[in-house]
Parts: sequence; C-alpha cells; structure tokens
Amino acid sequence: MIFIAGECRAEAASPFRLKDNSLNSYWITTVTLIQDENPDALFVDSGSKKRIRADLIKVRHLLQRLYNEGKGVWEFPSNDAVKYLIDSFENYDFGDKDAVDHFVWRSLAAIPELIQENKQPFIESTNLFERLTMLINLLKAQIEVLVNYKKPDRSNGTGMKDGKDSDQKYSKPDPEDAAFSNVHPAIKNFWKRFKEIRDFMPEDAKTVASEDLDRLVSYGDPQSNTHEWPKFKRHLEFILDLPWNRETEQASDITKVTQTLEEDHYGLTHVKEKIGDSIAPKLLNPSGRGQIICLIGPPGVGKTSLAKSVARALNRKLIRESLGGITNEAQIRGHDVTYVGSQPGEILREIKRCGVKNPVFVIDEIDKLGRHSMAGDPSSAMLEVLDPEQNYSFRDHYLGCSFDLSKVMFIATANVEDDIIPPLRDRMDVIRLPGYLEVEKIEIAKRYLIPRWMEEVGLTKNNVQVNWSEDSVPLIIRGYTNEAGVRNLDRNIANILRKIAGKFLKSQKEGEAEKVFNIDNAMIGEIFGPVKFFKDKARPTKVGVAVGLAWTEVGGSILYIQSVLYPNPIGKKVFARTGMQGDVMKEADEVAMSLVRMRLEETNREISKDWRRNGIHLHIPEGAIHKDGPSAGLTVFASLYSLAIKQPLRPFVAMTGEIDLAENVLPVGGIREKIVAAERAGITDVILPKANERNLYDVPNSVKEKVHFHFVESVQEAVAIAFPKPE
Repeated sequence: MIFIAGECRAEAASPFRLKDNSLNSYWITTVTLIQDENPDALFVDSGSKKRIRADLIKVRHLLQRLYNEGKGVWEFPSNDAVKYLIDSFENYDFGDKDAVDHFVWRSLAAIPELIQENKQPFIESTNLFERLTMLINLLKAQIEVLVNYKKPDRSNGTGMKDGKDSDQKYSKPDPEDAAFSNVHPAIKNFWKRFKEIRDFMPEDAKTVASEDLDRLVSYGDPQSNTHEWPKFKRHLEFILDLPWNRETEQASDITKVTQTLEEDHYGLTHVKEKIGDSIAPKLLNPSGRGQIICLIGPPGVGKTSLAKSVARALNRKLIRESLGGITNEAQIRGHDVTYVGSQPGEILREIKRCGVKNPVFVIDEIDKLGRHSMAGDPSSAMLEVLDPEQNYSFRDHYLGCSFDLSKVMFIATANVEDDIIPPLRDRMDVIRLPGYLEVEKIEIAKRYLIPRWMEEVGLTKNNVQVNWSEDSVPLIIRGYTNEAGVRNLDRNIANILRKIAGKFLKSQKEGEAEKVFNIDNAMIGEIFGPVKFFKDKARPTKVGVAVGLAWTEVGGSILYIQSVLYPNPIGKKVFARTGMQGDVMKEADEVAMSLVRMRLEETNREISKDWRRNGIHLHIPEGAIHKDGPSAGLTVFASLYSLAIKQPLRPFVAMTGEIDLAENVLPVGGIREKIVAAERAGITDVILPKANERNLYDVPNSVKEKVHFHFVESVQEAVAIAFPKPE
C-alpha cells in the first residue's frame, strides 16, 4: 500500500512492478505534483476575487443549512465539525489561495458519510472555481438528501414508506427556503424580500445582503447578541429598502415640458430653451446618461422653482436637499457600518425616502458646500455623484456596495459660480439666470404672486375684490425691495393681502362685510412706513463728475464718479481715493490716471505741471458699499479728463468699459442690468465697448427704444461722444 499524506496533491502515472515476485518487491511509478492552473492570477483580478468571495459566502450559507437540517440526524461530532467551520469563517483571510483551499478541504472533510467517489474529483481538479462549484453542488445534494429523509410518509402515520409510495414524486420545497425555516421571523421576512429583488441588484450588493443574512442567522435572535444584531438588522433593512427595481414612468413629451415651464415662470426665455435642450436627450434615450444641470443666479430668481416644474412636467418624484454648510464628507458618503452610530449619506438616504430610482434630485446651495475640513472634503465627494461617467456605480461607505444613480436627474443650484470648485463645475451644464427687470417683476406680481396670495389668504374664496393702483406694485419694487429676484416682493404682497383679510373679517363682524378694497401709495405707506430704498435719477454733471454704470447681484444702478484738484503743500504727487474701492478698481484708477497724464503731456504741458504740483482726490459716493471691478475704468478716465480740461460732460450720458494703457476699451459684464438701470434713471445716451454690442439681444425692446447706444473701441472715440464739441 502506498499512502501519501501532506499539503500537496500528487498523481501516480504508469506504475509497473519489478519482475521479482517476492514479498519484498515494490512498484515503480512517476509521481507528479498536481498544481492549479495559474493560481496567482485569480487573486490579482478584482472580478475573480469578487466571484471567489461570493462562492465562499454561498458555501457558508449552505453549511449553515446543512447544520440546521442535520440536527437530530447525525451524531454530535459530525455536526459539530460543520458548526466549527461556520463559526471560524470570519477568521479566514480569503485573499490568499492557500486559505481558500484550506477552507474547501475542511468543508469537504466535515460532510458526514461522504464516500471516496465524491471526494476524488476534488483531488483531481486543477481549477479553484471548479472545486468551489463542485462543493456548492455537493452541499446542495446533501441538504436535499436530509430534507427527503426527514419528510414523513403521507400515506400512513408511521413514518415508514410503503412500497406503493416509494416511487411517488413529491413537490419539493425550495432548498434555500429550508435554511430559513427555523429562524427568527424578522430574518424570514428579510429573506423573502431579498429573493424578490436580488435579480435587480448588482453582484456586490447581493454579496453584502447575503453576508448580512448569514450574520443574522448565526446570531440567532436579538436576545443572544444585543449589540451586533440591531446594527446589521438596520444595515440589511436599508439595503432592502432601496429602490433597486422601482421607478416612475417618465413622460416623454417635450412640448409638455416647455408648456409647464411657460405656465410656471414669466420671462427667462433663453433659460427655458437651455433647460429643454438639456432634457431632450433624456427623453429620446431614457437609459442614457444625462447631463447634470446647474442653475446659477441670484436669490429669488426661480432656480428651485424651475427644478420643481421640470419634475412635474416629466412626471417624476422630486427630492430637494440643501448642501449649504455641510463640512463632513460622511454626510455625503455615509459612515462605514462597523462604526457605532453609523448612518448612510444624504444622497442614498433621500433616494430611499423617495422610493424610486429615477427622481429629479435638486441639490440646493452647491456653492456653499464646505471644503477641506478636518472630516474630509465634501466638495470632492460630490464629484462621483455628479459625474455621469461614474455615478452608475456610486458607493456609499455605509451601504458597502454600488448603487446606480445614472437614472436620477440631478439639478444643482448656486448663487456664485466662482465658489464652486472647478472640477465640480466642469461636470455640470451651467445655465445662468439673470436678475429680473422691473417690468418683469411687475408682470410676475400680477400674473402669479397676487393671484396665489389671494387664494392663500382666503380672499378669492370669499369673493373679495382687491384693486391695485397702476403705480402701487412699482412703488413696492422700487421703494421697499432691493433684490434681483422676487422673494421680498412676494413677502410684501403677502403682508398687504393679510392686512386686507384682517379688514374684511373686522367689517364682517361689524355687520356688513366690505367686499372691495383699493390699494394705493398711501395705503402702502401706512403698512410699510417710509420708503427704504431710493433709486438715483440722472442729473446734469459738473466738471470732474462722470456717470458710470454698475452691476450687482441685486441688479444694476448708475454710479457717480467725482474728482477734484487741491493744493498740496508737500509738493509731491498725491492720488487719494475714497468710496470703499476694491483692489481691482484701484488698479483701473491707476490706468485711467496714467492715460490722462499721457494725454496732457501731449496736448497741454502747463496743466500737466499743475497736476504734478497738486493732489487729486477721486471719490465714489455711497462709501459704505464695497465697489470693485475693472468696468469703471472708462468712467474714471472721463471724470479725470473733465477735471483736466475743466469742461463738464454732456448731460444724461453714462458709460461702462474697461480700459488699457493702449487706450483700448474692453468688454465688461452685466450689460443687460446696466442698461435697464440707465433707462430707469433717465439716461438718454450710453457708451459701451464695441465688443458688448452682441449683449443687447436680451435687453427688452421697451428699454432699447428709449436709449441711444454708442459703441466704441478706443478712449478717443468715447471722448468725442461724451464731451460737447467746441463751438
């Protein structure tokens, strides 16, 4: 007899016996070690490692079922060997081939009453996947034998089978269900739910859910493991609650999208067109990866409202999550389940609450997302969420597996584009929303805000008529709000109509209900008090004064720039600047001053000497308001040049534009808002950079009809227009 023992397997080939037939004779054979085919490659490739891990979890799961079914059938030592393997599963390092093989051989040895014919294929196999598959099939067969052995005979009550029934076929229960027949009711429920959705889950999600089920089965019940049971119960519950296979049926009519946006929002024509263009590919190919939309604009212009309209038009559920102030990466990606008090991230938590995998997800205030805190970088964590090339397999740390976010329509909103980190901004289709003009705000108030609040406070229901004078809404906009949007306008209209509702109730109680109310300027003054904001009106300018155009996030305004020459006893050149000017604006002042000095050196050296002996003071009124940017360069030049030649500018002329030392006038931003502010202030002529001529397309025609535009490329052209021609 030849007996080979050890860690290796060997094959004996071509044995032959020596001619000597004595008892001391022996056999000669060629012995070859049996080695697996390319074993190291299996533990380098991530796909192979995941498959091995999944198969091992199946083996453990089947061993648990074998143990449950073997109770009362096998003697104690046999079943105890199976139990030992189950309990020691977590101690194995399955990233190593020897550990995997060791577990396979131990599992094979633990199966009771197994004959050599069943074991021989394992010894001969040179493929780890093949051995795992054979072990899984062998365990399933053993479980089926046990289930049939324990099944009582249905033809008599003795438990013995009649010959008549020996060939009878019974409807066999699912072997997988049998493993959960004697477990806690909560685990049974989890198993039932897992079976319903596992076909829709990716492989790594199935693996994680199976591991949780195995853990709960091994724990037994909540009383036997009060610490681990609740933790993994919550984890498995969260996985099963996610909408792996649930989604709403999306409307595919682009006309409905356009119509809904038109019904819900006044103006914003170009914004609506861009939103429609971004949505159209998703309607043509719902399974495709859509573009992430980012709406950028000042507060109150309707960014979140537009997103809600998109959700309604597409018949999708809406999720709104504000990320302002989030400084912890774990709030986006979640905490690992092993930590005490671990929670999923906000993204998957909201998806779970929503209940479908294709909602419209509005991410508000993305520009206010915290950066580089001690708890990670939440801005960088959002890169995977908002990248169409990655979010089909988004990994939440708490979930421990991938979840497909590619069917979610993300719409982000922000106030300031520069506050969004560049890598995040590059992943989104940026759509900029300008502030509303006064004429647009008036229409919004008449069409949307007033009817909504009439309904809200109950005046419409009680047939109360409210008449607004023609200049009442413009007074509220100009005198009591200072914003790009309509949020404060909405609040003020609500306050007025609440006051009307109170008067109506009082008149009703006094006997005869008053049904008609008139709102005029006097009543608005009673409710809100004195006017809070004053809009500048253009007035004739003096020497050294020029009118510029400014733009802020709340709209445009005119800007007076004043300069004076004063004696300087020190005799040194002094250029004083006041009015809370920023660094960029101060640099524009220096450029304007250099250009004026150059021009004086060429045309009038006496004035140039006078400027060198005296000081110059440049001031911009409203000193408490910070001012910055290069667009005032042309206006500063005009103010200083007026001071130099002692000649005022033409009345009711305003200008904007950046200048350089070559006397070029360069383009600037905010043209729409600046022109509207000029028209409102009574400006008749506006000097603009030639390159900004293309920006007039979205200026209302009613404004363009009242203003004469002059487009210039050089400072010389601007001087010829701004100053009256000598007689």
